[in-house]
Amino acid sequence: MSTSVQRLSRSHCIIMSVSQQAGDLNPAQQQTHQQHKRKCRDLGRRLIPARPLVAVLVALSILSPALAILSPPGQNFTDNRKPAFKNCAGYAPKVKEEQPENTYVLTVEAVDPDPEQVIRYSLVQSPFERPKFFINPSSGVISTTHTFDRDEPIHEKFVFVTVQATDNGLPPLDDVCTFNVTIEDINDNAPAFNKARYDESMSENAQPDAVVMSISASDFDDGNNSLVEYEILRERDFQYFKIDKESGIIYLKRSIDKRPGQSYAIIVRAYNVVPDPPQDAQIEVRIRVVESSIKPPSFVNPIDTPIYLKENIKNFTHPIATLQAVSNMPDKPEVIFELNTGRTEQTNSKNTFVFNQIGNEVTISLGKTLDYEAITDYTLTMIVRNTHELGTEHQIKIQVEDVNDNIPYYTEVKSGTILENEPPGTPVMQVRAFDMDGTSANNIVSFELADNREYFTIDPNTGNITALTTFDREERDFYNVKVIASDNSPSSLFDNGEPNRGHQVFRISIGDKNDHKPHFQQLKYLAERLLEDANTNTEVIEVKAEDEDNASQILYSIESGNVGDAFKIGLKTGKITVNQRLDYETITEYELKVRAFDGIYDDYTTVVIKVEDVNDNRPVFKQDYSVTILEETTYDDCILTVEAYDPDIKDRNADQHIVYSIYQNDGNRWTIDNSGCLRLLKTLDRDPPYGHKNWQVLVQASDEDGVGTTASTVKEVTVTLKDINDNAPFLINEMPVYWQENRNPGHVVKLLANDYDDTPGAGNFTFGIDSEASTDIKTKFSMDGDILHANVQFDREAQKEYFIPIRISDSGVPRQSAVSILHLVIGDVNDNAMSEGSSRIFIYNYKGEAPETDIGRVFVDDPDDWDLEDKYFEWKDLPHDQFRLNPSTGMITMLVHTAEGEYDLQFVVTEESMYVPRHSVDADVTVVVRELPEEAVDKSGSIRFINVTKEEFISVPRDNPESLSLKDRLQHSLSTLFNTSVINVDVFTVLQNENHTLDVRYSAHGSPYYAPEKLNGIVAQNQQRLENELDLQMLMVNIDECLIERLKCEESCTNELHKSSVPYMIYSNTTSFVGVNAFVQAQCVCEAPLMRRCLNGGSPRSGENDVCNCIDGFTGPHCELVSVAFYGSGYAFYEPVAACNNTKISLEVTPQIDKGLIMYLGPLNFNPLLAISDFLALELDNGYPLLTVDYGSGAIQIRYQHTKMVPDRTYQLDIILQRGNVEMVVDNCRLSTCQTLGAPILPNEFLNVNAPLQLGGTPVDLEQLGKQLNWTYVPTQKGFFGCIRNLTINEQTYNLGMPSLFRNIDSGCQQSVAVAFSFGIDRNFIIAIIVCLTLLLIILLAVVVQKKQKNGWHEKDIDDIRETIINYEDEGGGERDTEYDLNVLRSQPFYEEKLYKDPHALQGSMRDPNDIPDIADFLGDKKENCDRDVGATTVDDVRHYAYEGDGNSDGSLSSLASCTDDGDLNFDYLSNFGPRFRKLADMYGEEPSDTDSNVDDDQGWRI
Repeated sequence: MSTSVQRLSRSHCIIMSVSQQAGDLNPAQQQTHQQHKRKCRDLGRRLIPARPLVAVLVALSILSPALAILSPPGQNFTDNRKPAFKNCAGYAPKVKEEQPENTYVLTVEAVDPDPEQVIRYSLVQSPFERPKFFINPSSGVISTTHTFDRDEPIHEKFVFVTVQATDNGLPPLDDVCTFNVTIEDINDNAPAFNKARYDESMSENAQPDAVVMSISASDFDDGNNSLVEYEILRERDFQYFKIDKESGIIYLKRSIDKRPGQSYAIIVRAYNVVPDPPQDAQIEVRIRVVESSIKPPSFVNPIDTPIYLKENIKNFTHPIATLQAVSNMPDKPEVIFELNTGRTEQTNSKNTFVFNQIGNEVTISLGKTLDYEAITDYTLTMIVRNTHELGTEHQIKIQVEDVNDNIPYYTEVKSGTILENEPPGTPVMQVRAFDMDGTSANNIVSFELADNREYFTIDPNTGNITALTTFDREERDFYNVKVIASDNSPSSLFDNGEPNRGHQVFRISIGDKNDHKPHFQQLKYLAERLLEDANTNTEVIEVKAEDEDNASQILYSIESGNVGDAFKIGLKTGKITVNQRLDYETITEYELKVRAFDGIYDDYTTVVIKVEDVNDNRPVFKQDYSVTILEETTYDDCILTVEAYDPDIKDRNADQHIVYSIYQNDGNRWTIDNSGCLRLLKTLDRDPPYGHKNWQVLVQASDEDGVGTTASTVKEVTVTLKDINDNAPFLINEMPVYWQENRNPGHVVKLLANDYDDTPGAGNFTFGIDSEASTDIKTKFSMDGDILHANVQFDREAQKEYFIPIRISDSGVPRQSAVSILHLVIGDVNDNAMSEGSSRIFIYNYKGEAPETDIGRVFVDDPDDWDLEDKYFEWKDLPHDQFRLNPSTGMITMLVHTAEGEYDLQFVVTEESMYVPRHSVDADVTVVVRELPEEAVDKSGSIRFINVTKEEFISVPRDNPESLSLKDRLQHSLSTLFNTSVINVDVFTVLQNENHTLDVRYSAHGSPYYAPEKLNGIVAQNQQRLENELDLQMLMVNIDECLIERLKCEESCTNELHKSSVPYMIYSNTTSFVGVNAFVQAQCVCEAPLMRRCLNGGSPRSGENDVCNCIDGFTGPHCELVSVAFYGSGYAFYEPVAACNNTKISLEVTPQIDKGLIMYLGPLNFNPLLAISDFLALELDNGYPLLTVDYGSGAIQIRYQHTKMVPDRTYQLDIILQRGNVEMVVDNCRLSTCQTLGAPILPNEFLNVNAPLQLGGTPVDLEQLGKQLNWTYVPTQKGFFGCIRNLTINEQTYNLGMPSLFRNIDSGCQQSVAVAFSFGIDRNFIIAIIVCLTLLLIILLAVVVQKKQKNGWHEKDIDDIRETIINYEDEGGGERDTEYDLNVLRSQPFYEEKLYKDPHALQGSMRDPNDIPDIADFLGDKKENCDRDVGATTVDDVRHYAYEGDGNSDGSLSSLASCTDDGDLNFDYLSNFGPRFRKLADMYGEEPSDTDSNVDDDQGWRI
């Protein structure tokens, strides 16, 4: 190549390089950058001598200002250089041991020659190593995350730390620094004596200053903190001894004054020389005085010089020291050696050294390996004793020598980086290796490279690796460099005479330089149809720029066009997302200028975003609207026209697509069309009590023609009514008006009236006796203007009150008149003598806790009834202990702790008045007190009657005292319904309400008390029958204050039963009733699961709240039986569900057929007085779940079509009822294809039902009920066939296996039919099997009967005279009993002296229902009663226990009662024995029986 060509090539390389950086190359003319760099580099190596190169550099320096002018502003041409630690070699931090975490250690600092670089610091360590330090990534401050302990046994004396500093260049470069953190000792350990006790001997001839013994203590601390001094405390025998405070040698201070066998005791204290903080230890030393002839042993040629051992010694058999001793007692030369184990490793606490005694010689050898790095020296104390227990100690010092037994190891830094095109000599990385040997003779490390020496070199002392050449990343992007670290002495691990070496391969990467410009894939991006209501962070579009540099990190930003900061862009992703709320009505299109920047170069693109309008603005009414019209007037035309517009439509003259409707059109009074014409459908009333002067109608305007997603606005329109004279006047006198009997005729009262109208003349009233009034009224009364006049004298005993019709007229136009009734009561005068009287008072004493209570007045028969002040009451005989009498009023008060029973009280009543002479009569009062347990109230049913007063309900007609009160008639009717005795039914609450209704609560029991769902369910089913029997109307069965929506609460509503021990009284002459004050009150909250007692024989778990230990099979949280099966013709009743804002129902269903009613929650009957139509029905329809919900304003249906339920598989169903939506989920499927949602029909928003929850079917005729309640859909009447499990409603688990009322169920889903179906056996096949078995049994029975008649089985074998074998033909064998008398079974009852108690009273003495009964105790008590019976038969006979024969009047085993007393006849406690005794409880309780029930079998009220 010629010189000119060479110059041309060189010039081309220089120009290309400069132009490339200036960015002015035409892409069509430039070659690949990698080819260009390689060509120029090769050319430079071959052609460019030093002198021309200098010229080129000078030229470049001259041209650089001009090139800088051509470059885009803001670009950076500086090289990316590595950061470096300032003073890594000088880092030598120290941390004291036992310091808390976050203790400051050191601040490291690294600098980067590149401008605007941010350095981040981090610690380099193994991922499996627990971090002991933390470094602030920004400041470089290092602090501890660990508490260090320098002392035994941890020995944390130093820790190596490697810190990495990384810049934010592209690519990021780093530097590492490794240094040693020294852990300094603190005085945190007290001295520890090397022996647990000191018992030494001393000759009786010992002289002062003689050595008695030595004592030693060790300290785990280091340096001055481990120095120990000694002193003898001034107590006990201190005056006889002194101690060398440094060596611990104890000397005799004065002559001995004790005889041999006696001893001295002193306390020696060992303490640290360094008193911060003071540390010490004390020990008792006992010195025994021995005879002078008894001498201690002594060592022969003791070892006084240290013994040196190399740490790698492995010969455990060779002795390292040998000692000999003599006993100094010629007659007993034997000695015993002992190697003391001190408290520290240095004093052989871990038995590093062991000894072996042979005769009077002992050898010491190695017991464990040595480690110089852990322990450098040992102090061994050998003790020798003779037979007199005199001893001598000798200490041996052992020095451990360090050997080269540790191989250098590297820190966690495994890689480094150097940028391409960097000149030779550029630092690459630093490797660090450490040697754990304890001396500098073995732990100085040097480095060398094992390969790649042509590219790199390493400093043998520092480990710094530098480059020897310039690298090109396109040729090779990494090198694996092997480094050898060697220590400085021959290895003790290898017998090669060479030092220990550590090998490590480090990866050195060649970093890419940023020398290419990024460029966008498109010059312009377009994003269309971005909805204006798009959520924040919605992705709009993604822009992408490419860069040929691998290490370049492209950063994106929006430079302009982003009005209102509407959008944001991902700094590294280029994704543009919504940042602020968009508004089509404000801006319809955005044009964004987006920049891509790689740290040096940048590129720009344009992004156009078009916003699409959505219906996000509500219609706006043009004005406020009001109108005035006449009341009670109809209008054919519009009374008002409203107009609204849609802000989403900018042209106000265009069709606004608005539709109008009436919001909450209560009473259906209004209508409006889409033109805004408001019309009146019903006349409006202005006057009280139901009218208003101003009526408000809410007009709703919806856009989008009311189709699809619409926005609505509600506007209030005020309609003012003008008054017309359309109301008649009425009386406003306070009533009743009183007029005394026997009074002369005269003016009674001035009549007052009012009129709701405001028209002129409406207030001028005229009064008169109505023409339709009876002749009696017209004769006895007359009007004088507005004055009512009495024409005759009145006798109260003839008639107590009059209802006088008064016609009142106003003066308005048109004239209005009406009749008002004036209630006149004739006042009483005591003008009749009284006669004897009898009355009855019935009292319910709740839990026996009633306080002093007024229970009623003494009754005497007296036509006068206002003469109480003329009477005086007193006891006929002595006052009763349990009752108190008020002599003035005759009120009887029951005192506290009055026992239940019947009390006959006798009184004398004296009367005297102006018209009646003084006289006295007898009066008797029968008081019946009955205690009522809390369970009766908790499990009570309730009825709300209408149009009856409490006095009418409890009173007995005076003309027919033998008849029953309404209360007693109800009690008898309920006993018939529940198939139990009257005495087992209690009607204990009669409360009068303000709205002429009467609330009655009752309970019934057999064994135990019946659940309220059963009581209310049976009553509701027979409501019409009860109403006919009582001649009363029922407003509600199961009183529910939440039943009428929003009457008590606007949202959630739950009934809470309030109970009080304070009774209340109802007095009605001959009858008084004192009842339990129990009533329900609405609570505006959703029912929360309460802590419930353990069910079904479970018991509370000790120490844990709301946790139960349950019998096997009862798996609910409170031992509920959580499953129940049905067979298509059954049902089960459970607790009702409260009305909540959010109700969640969850259950598992295993169907066997594809159709049936799974759940029904709705009315049990039609009540015309309160036609609540709310219901919920869950059905299986052709295998698909179908949910129907009606909040009382229309039914919605949700059909789950995603999964068809097949037999034998279990499915989980979740139903969520909310005010605004209803949802059903199957098997927790939350996919969009699974979701089944529906919106309830307004205006009602809650499911209001007070009937029991019914599963598996219902006894209700749903078809008939649906017609009466105008249901738009009627659920199927077909029952469910399958198993239902794990029903929970608002987190409350239902006891499915124990319903309160049921028919044809299988508790626990365990019957064989269900099992057969679970194996896929066809139902018809099972029916065929049952028919075959039935025929087989009939044939077998016929054969047996025929053979019996033929062989005379009916005759007894009279030849068989064995007394122990008797033919059994008792119950069930033709109803023929044996000739044996069961009277032998009956021992005489064991009577105790006790008063007779009513069966109700006996309940009070029974076991607490919440107690867990013990059947063993029960049987034991019975046996004990029999044993105590002196008249019982004492001879055992099999026949006594096996037969039921003639002479037994009971005639049935069910009445057999051996060893019984009156109290034993009450078997209610059997129910408390648990579910396994349920059948026994049903037999002996008051439950209905199949044969005695008078309830229709179709209703199936069986328990």
